[in-house]
Amino acid sequence: MHRQPTPDVSVIIAVYDALPYLSDCLESVVQQSIGMERLEVIAVDDGSTDGSGAELERYAARYPQLRVLHQPNSGGPGAPRNRALDLARGRYVFVLDADDYLGPEALERLVAMAEAQGSDLVLARQVGLGRTVSEKAYRHAEEADLYTSEVYRSLHSAKLMRRQVLEDGHLRYPEDLWYGEDQIFMTSVFLAAGKISVVGDYDCYFLRRRDDGRNITSRPRSAEETVAHIERVMALVAERVQDPVGRRRMLGRHFRSLLSTALRPAVLARHTDPGYTAEVYGRARALVETYWTPDMGGELARIDWIRLYAFACGPLTAFEQLVEYDPAKEPEPAELVDNGRVYRCYPLFRDPAAALPDVLFDVTDRLKTRHHLASMSWQGGRLRLTGHAYIQGLGTGRMESELVLRARETGQEHTVPVLARPTPELTEKDPELAMAGFSADADLATLAAGEPLAPGTWDCFLNVRADGVTRTVRLGRRHAPDLDRTARRARVLARDAGGATEVAAAPFFTAYGNLSFEVVRRLPLPTG
Repeated sequence: MHRQPTPDVSVIIAVYDALPYLSDCLESVVQQSIGMERLEVIAVDDGSTDGSGAELERYAARYPQLRVLHQPNSGGPGAPRNRALDLARGRYVFVLDADDYLGPEALERLVAMAEAQGSDLVLARQVGLGRTVSEKAYRHAEEADLYTSEVYRSLHSAKLMRRQVLEDGHLRYPEDLWYGEDQIFMTSVFLAAGKISVVGDYDCYFLRRRDDGRNITSRPRSAEETVAHIERVMALVAERVQDPVGRRRMLGRHFRSLLSTALRPAVLARHTDPGYTAEVYGRARALVETYWTPDMGGELARIDWIRLYAFACGPLTAFEQLVEYDPAKEPEPAELVDNGRVYRCYPLFRDPAAALPDVLFDVTDRLKTRHHLASMSWQGGRLRLTGHAYIQGLGTGRMESELVLRARETGQEHTVPVLARPTPELTEKDPELAMAGFSADADLATLAAGEPLAPGTWDCFLNVRADGVTRTVRLGRRHAPDLDRTARRARVLARDAGGATEVAAAPFFTAYGNLSFEVVRRLPLPTG
């Protein structure tokens, strides 16, 4: 008996009333550069009424690799996808929506990445056609960490998955949900995958908004349907993820979803359907009480953190007012500098009735500090560093800063005053940056309270000050790509009452491009 070769990829397509988009979808599959001989396509017609079933049969007659199954409508994509998964034979699986389509080389590139890296899951860069996609999720990576990268921003099913991982973990879509089922399935796949990669240098997947909008989940949902998938995926993450960073980041992503897909619609419906609103509020509050921890605030946009705090701890009227506030339609909030901290004055800032703590509005640690190391040279026994630095949005144009040398082993610090200097290269962009330049002369022979620097490795930082606010940045070559990596060793003579000491100091750039010094103090030199 002749045994059919194992396909490289099983392409799974759940189809329900997808014309005319289905034809583009199928054509993009049969034209893949990987070749149809390496594929099997399993399309499940989920009770279509618009002729999609006949279109599938037309393609199946031309391409024997396409298998078509017909079934009564199940009410959602989970059941037809599961039926196809049960039949799949490929080493990898790719789930394709019937109204989207693939770039010509998508599957070839995805399989090549999986083979080269031994990946269990490969994200395919998406292009939104009338729909929004996360650019951060699709940064090209041979290996992406689930907890520290941004891959978990994407829970759409269009990814290459090693089928053995799905089978070993008995991973399938929930069939009792018609909305949000892919979030639960893909979270399980992310957690089961041993290695994750991203093909981010090629437009693999084109995510389309249909003219009739039927693929954007527009039908009314009950309060239970609105929250159910978030409840289940949060429980899954809480049960499976023990790493504190991973738990925080993954749950934070779902709190963002809770605000945008559940709480916001509930706020907008509070006057027309108060029962719906009350039920969503109750279920959402239970999730906040069960899973929210203060350190998740960093995973949300600032305004969303304020909203969620107001929902959990403030009066509901404050929360509802904040949800109705649309930053995209309002002027940029003013910023207040107070006692060395910067506060963004969103609505209800320091409003006694709302009683929201100032820390929610504190954006000091999120301010961007721009800096550039332009030159590094020895002037006798002094090291001269020049460049520019400023805190974006603050200051009057004159930087008040200091160079900091910090001992890597002990944390001991020595500071060097920095002189402000003109920066004509920045003035054209912003006249307030006219004096954002710096020049620092570090005398390594006297830097330590008149003594030479102690032996060891010293890392270089810059304290940048403006309007009473201080931000510390690491100086390095990564902010000065044209700076020469090599720096000659300098011998510094330091004299005191006992004679002279020779100090050898060699600047170098770390593997991350940061500037450091290796200091060696030699024996005291004889006098006379």
